Amino acid sequence: MTSVAETFSSPRFQRYLLWFGVAVLAIGATALVVVILGENSDAPTKSDAGSPARSVPLRNSQGVPIKTYAQLDPQIRAAVKTFIGSAVARRHVDRSWDVVGPSLKAGYTRSQWAKSDDLPVVPYPGVDTGHVRYSLDSATTKEILVEVGLVGKPGVSTRPVSFQLGLVPGEGGRWLVDYWVPRSTSTIPQSP
Repeated sequence: MTSVAETFSSPRFQRYLLWFGVAVLAIGATALVVVILGENSDAPTKSDAGSPARSVPLRNSQGVPIKTYAQLDPQIRAAVKTFIGSAVARRHVDRSWDVVGPSLKAGYTRSQWAKSDDLPVVPYPGVDTGHVRYSLDSATTKEILVEVGLVGKPGVSTRPVSFQLGLVPGEGGRWLVDYWVPRSTSTIPQSP
């Protein structure tokens, strides 16, 4: 037993133990740095190979980043106008089928969509489609978000409301409306 105690107390063994501990610490620190830097890397990894491309700012045909609603492709603006004039206004609802994304029309056939009074689209009957305000919130290759301000036609007693409309890329390079939600608005209290 004394030989084990002498081995552990020997200066030579303690130096070996110190160097072994330093080596283990260095290997652990190197592994930690590799893991941390690997998570922040923009280079594709094996796990990224099957995933869809990352979202980048949307650009027009000249390569200029799109910053305003007016810069959007005319096909995109037409899809938005068709959606508001049909599904939102609840007039000729069948026209909106081709501009609505799969998540909104899930569970509906084309004929059910055209005849339904209970669409998954918040309605705004009496919308004045000639006075709709559009403001681009963001435009990337994965999603376009637009703030839409609606007012009623003269004589219609609806209050102006802002909605957020989202479009996603569909088949054939077309953009489809996939999101339509009213923006929260605060009510101003009336004085007595």
